[in-house]
Amino acid sequence: MFLDMHTFLISLDIMWKGMVGIFAVILIITFLVMFIQWFEKKLPNKSSKEE
Repeated sequence: MFLDMHTFLISLDIMWKGMVGIFAVILIITFLVMFIQWFEKKLPNKSSKEE
């Protein structure tokens, strides 16, 4: 199987877009988890008041 330079550059273009997409999704999930943890700290803890 022979790969010419044009096909190789097209495959690199597809790969970097996929890797950037994966990295962006990881960052979004990380920031969502951080925001949820920060938001939970701001809420009053009702279970500790009952005890």
